[in-house]
Amino acid sequence: MFKYGKGALLVLLLLALAYGYFYEESDANGNSRLALTFAMVKEGRLTIDSYHADKATFLTRDKAFYDGHFYTDKAIGSSVLAAVFFLPINWLLKFLSFSLSLWKLKYLLTFLTIGLPSAFAGSLIYVVCEAISGSKIRSFIVTLAIALGTLSFPFSTLFFSHALAGSLLFIGFFLLFQIRTNPDPAKNAQLLLIGFLLGLALITEFTTAVVVIPLILYYLYIVWVKYRRQAGRPAWIPALMLPALGGLIPLAIMFAYNIQVYGKPLVSGYQYLNDPVFREAMSHGIEGITLPKLSVLYYETIQPAIGLFWQSPVLLMALVGAVFMARVKKYRPELMIAATAFIAYLLLNAGYFMWWGGNSPGPRQIIPMLPFLCLPLIFVPRRLFPLVTILGIVSIFQMLVITASHIMVPEEYLVRIPQYGFFQFSVIYNYCLDLLSKQGVFAWNLGQSLLGLQRWASLLPLILAIAGSAIFMAFYSTRTDRNRKNRLEPLSS
Repeated sequence: MFKYGKGALLVLLLLALAYGYFYEESDANGNSRLALTFAMVKEGRLTIDSYHADKATFLTRDKAFYDGHFYTDKAIGSSVLAAVFFLPINWLLKFLSFSLSLWKLKYLLTFLTIGLPSAFAGSLIYVVCEAISGSKIRSFIVTLAIALGTLSFPFSTLFFSHALAGSLLFIGFFLLFQIRTNPDPAKNAQLLLIGFLLGLALITEFTTAVVVIPLILYYLYIVWVKYRRQAGRPAWIPALMLPALGGLIPLAIMFAYNIQVYGKPLVSGYQYLNDPVFREAMSHGIEGITLPKLSVLYYETIQPAIGLFWQSPVLLMALVGAVFMARVKKYRPELMIAATAFIAYLLLNAGYFMWWGGNSPGPRQIIPMLPFLCLPLIFVPRRLFPLVTILGIVSIFQMLVITASHIMVPEEYLVRIPQYGFFQFSVIYNYCLDLLSKQGVFAWNLGQSLLGLQRWASLLPLILAIAGSAIFMAFYSTRTDRNRKNRLEPLSS
């Protein structure tokens, strides 16, 4: 059913280029995660004592202190995944007696651990959208709007966990969606993989529980529909046990880590924070999350400084698409997944003590839910889709400005957001664009490194790749979309 190889491959290659095109140090957050990766691979231990205070390696204030040693305070999923990549790389470098500078290793691990999974998830966004709509060009536009027109873009170039967590969630959803729309029984390996991906997402970002739980309910609904009339051997037993077994694998890794470090399985590094300010803040509510505040909902959504709908105005059309999606009974379960992820993450962040994200261009904590907004967005009717295209271009431009300049916007600008008037300050235009146009401060990128291009010219290869891919898809789709008969559900026109 999912025979959309050419379009999906184009999206995968384009997003891999975009996510690997830039590199910026991930500051304290990424250093804390990578310090654990290097400690495991280089030293065979879990403490980050050798790295946390060294300016030349992984200086970080994001760390836990327990029993005389320093550890990362983060969920360990991204660090463990990076170690899986780093272990053979480190062995190969030793075997060849070859060395890479630290920043090159960081760049490589960031791309392999964060950028590549995000690009792969983006290709699956395209597949799901084309399966639903039957339109290659609309699916391509929606995919780029989400993958390059939201905070998923800049944070797929940094060693933070949000983009990876969102990618794992969406890949898991894709496999569930495939089971639901495919009349054939699911394969055992697929069921194990679903559980593993959702478990890995959970140990990568604990907040993904607000999406993992709905996805589990979604799967139980799929199982009930598939097997409720089946006689004889109950196939639903392995259908339930295999995903559970897959999910236990990453959870067992986390429990083993916690027991080794803290002596008990159910614990978090946030309970042993070294920084007294963070420790006090995280002691309130559930790891710093209390009841949502209406003022924060306003700041994180519609206030121009860092508001979601100002930074990524194309997402306004996802709200429109949700209305049309609700009219198609077949896809209401998928709408519930997207709506739950969207609302839950906004509410969680609205109750978090550092809702602006620290050094960040916006509320980065909500990134894991962004891939799911492709679902309502693809349901925007054709007559309104030119607006999706226009707002998508604006969104991609604004995210490119952030990614090409300095993603780690100093916190001093963000803590003053409540003091700004409505149009008084914008992270994109008053800070990031100012760096590019007035100060000539551009992040390291492949245009500079490989082609020797400077300033704005260094962005041209990526811009041409995006434009060229869009033109190709426009011409390619005109020959196939109109004759497409194998769509899952015709949409309103």
